[in-house]
Amino acid sequence: MASFAQRFADLSASRSPLCLGLDPSEELFRTWGLANDIAGLRRFCRTTLEAAGELVAVIKPQTGFFERFGAAGMAELAATVAQIQAQGALCLIDAKRGDLAGTMAGYAAAMLGAGSGFGGDAVTVSAFLGFDALRPVFDRAVATGTGVFVVVQPSNPEGRALQQARHPDGRTVSEALADEISAFNAARGPGVGVLGAVVGATTDPAAILDRLQQSLILAPGIGPQGAEMAELGTKFRSARGRVLPVVSRAVLGQGPSSTALRDSILRYREAAWPA
Repeated sequence: MASFAQRFADLSASRSPLCLGLDPSEELFRTWGLANDIAGLRRFCRTTLEAAGELVAVIKPQTGFFERFGAAGMAELAATVAQIQAQGALCLIDAKRGDLAGTMAGYAAAMLGAGSGFGGDAVTVSAFLGFDALRPVFDRAVATGTGVFVVVQPSNPEGRALQQARHPDGRTVSEALADEISAFNAARGPGVGVLGAVVGATTDPAAILDRLQQSLILAPGIGPQGAEMAELGTKFRSARGRVLPVVSRAVLGQGPSSTALRDSILRYREAAWPA
C-alpha cells in the first residue's frame, strides 16, 4: 500500500505540489453572488473542482464551512471528497480535530481511509489535549496508508503565545511537538513518515523545520494572509520536496468564472514548482 507521502511525491512531480484550499465561506459566497445555502455550497464546490481538474496534487476542504450547514453540509463534504479523488487528487480534510483518545478513535474512523465516514487521504489534527491522545488517528493512518498533519506552528498570529510557551527543558510547545512527530516517524523507519506538520508560510520556520526531517510540511498563509509563493524556496529550503504550499482565497476569489479560477490555479501551480 502506497503511503500518502509516496502518492503526494508522485502527484507533485506531474501536477506540482500545490495544495488548493477549498473554503466555501459566506464571504466568498457574496463575492460569487451565491445564496448562502446548500445549493450555493454545491455550486461553489463543483465549480472550483471542475476548474482545478487535473492541475493540483492536493485539495483541502475546510470542514467548518461545510458543518455550518448541518447534516446537509456534511453530506456535501462527503460528495466533495469523492469528487476530489475521482479527479485523481488527494483529499486532505482540514478538520483540526483534537480530543481524548477514545473520541479520536471516532474521528479517525470518520475521516481517514477507504471505509471511513468521509474517506479522506489525510487529516489535520490539534494536539492541545496531548500528543498521545492523537494515537488512534496515527494508528489508523499507518494501517490505511493515509496521512496526518499535526498543527505545530500555523500562520495565524492568535496562537503564537501558546505555541511559544516553554517546557521546563527550555523547548517551546511547537518544538516539543515537532520532536514528538519526528520520534514517531523515525520509529517506523527511514524516509518521509505518516505524520506531517502544519507550519505557516507567514512564520519563520527554520528552527522548526530542522526538527522535522522526516515529515511533509503543510504551509498555509499564501495570499491574503501575507506570504508569497516566491519566498517559500528560501524559507522552506531545508524541506524542499516535502512542502505542500496552500493557496485558498487568492484563487477562490476569482470565481464564479471557471476560466478565471483555472487561470489563477495555473499561475500558482507554475509558481509552486520552483518555490
